[in-house]
Amino acid sequence: MFDKNDFKVFEDMTLPGRLGLIRANLDPKFEEIGAELIRRLEAEYQQQFFMKIAKHQRRTRNPPPDTWLAINQDKRGYKKSPHLELGLWPDRYFITFSLLADIKGRPGYYPILKEYQDTIITEGWGVSNDHTSSEMRPASDLDKVIARYEKVKSSDLVIGYELKADDPVVVKGEYDQLLIDKFMQLSKLMVIFNEEFDR
Repeated sequence: MFDKNDFKVFEDMTLPGRLGLIRANLDPKFEEIGAELIRRLEAEYQQQFFMKIAKHQRRTRNPPPDTWLAINQDKRGYKKSPHLELGLWPDRYFITFSLLADIKGRPGYYPILKEYQDTIITEGWGVSNDHTSSEMRPASDLDKVIARYEKVKSSDLVIGYELKADDPVVVKGEYDQLLIDKFMQLSKLMVIFNEEFDR
């Protein structure tokens, strides 16, 4: 399914050109892997999950710098709730768990983050305060990322995994299962955070 040619969509610097390539080359892959992820998530957790593929409809001038599918547990939308994304920047695949700046009930997630901080660090996920940037910090910086998320209203809380376009695994091919496995591993955070928040 996924292969190193996926990144060629970002070589087109025009808005209609890049959108056309995303819709033709990546969205069908997102549909396929997204359906498989939903199937696995619902079998694993016996709960309902919802998927949305980015359409970039608000863009009128600049081409999107990245593209993704999002999965969450709220059918009303994913941005105001804990959610997972699988997508591409021009130089890497990413799988992330996010609590965005304007998430509903934001302070309620602070103690949950502290409770699972050691687990996240031990598992070695990348961390960030900005979902609009491809750069992630090492898991050892999680305490700083959490502190900023608690203090700065505009900051996000992002935890995830990245697979660079020049990684030998990508060059060799056959890494769909790796992406699925990482997504499923990260999914437990989304489910836990939703369950803990609702208590």
